[in-house]
Amino acid sequence: MTCPVCSAALEERRIGSSPILYCPSCTAHVTHPSLRRGDDASFYAKDYTLTQTVRSSTERHRYFRYPEYYKLLGELSALQPPPGRWLDIGCDHGFFIDEVRRNGYDVAGVEPSQRARAYARHIGLDVEADVANVQGRWSVISMWHVLEHIGEPRAMIDRCIELLEPGGILCIRVPDFASAWRHVFGARWIWYQPGVHLVHYTDRALRQLVESSGLTVELVRRQHPNTLLTRRSYGLSTTVFRRYASLPSPSSRDRIARLYQDVTGAEIFIVARKRQTSS
Repeated sequence: MTCPVCSAALEERRIGSSPILYCPSCTAHVTHPSLRRGDDASFYAKDYTLTQTVRSSTERHRYFRYPEYYKLLGELSALQPPPGRWLDIGCDHGFFIDEVRRNGYDVAGVEPSQRARAYARHIGLDVEADVANVQGRWSVISMWHVLEHIGEPRAMIDRCIELLEPGGILCIRVPDFASAWRHVFGARWIWYQPGVHLVHYTDRALRQLVESSGLTVELVRRQHPNTLLTRRSYGLSTTVFRRYASLPSPSSRDRIARLYQDVTGAEIFIVARKRQTSS
């Protein structure tokens, strides 16, 4: 079996009792075929949404993520200012691109989950089930914690390049498989999910994937998406929705899961630009 990032031969290793394939050339890791359950598109269509993995998907989720959304918007709008067209692949319930729309962009999304897609359409967003159905050229394409779910990432990057206008930017966030927390927790790390995460990236592997596709990397950063500000926002939104919308408080289990993700969740953030002369 060869590496989906660089096509080098893979070596078999283990994380705890779990087999995993490792690329000594680009440092990507690939989920062993025996552990996969996210290869089937119907799994994402019916059973999986991003927010489902840690907490229930409600409007409360939208509000407590505001600090994260506006940090991303501030940084990316400086690189590619509005007006423009913004496509979010894996948009979940559409909370992020709804904020993008409020900030001067024409937006659309791609979301395989039927339930999440229906919600996004309910709030007035144009959302397709598959990136193959997307038309036109886009100023910005974002993929937040999507690429790790794709067994053939190069094909997805190539499709994004087709959809980008010359000078447009591709923005990707994925779990950081080289993070200290991943090494500490091993197979128990919160973002090691071999059933649905098919390719596991280091910053070196992700950069190689993007650059070898012909894009120019403008920013690459290892970071923790959950900060003190997002934790405060989570607490405030929980209080407001409990008091004024009669929603139940998160369970103790949910609070612990939230804290665990805040502390141990580490990701890679990369922004790359399509050349002005590209077709």
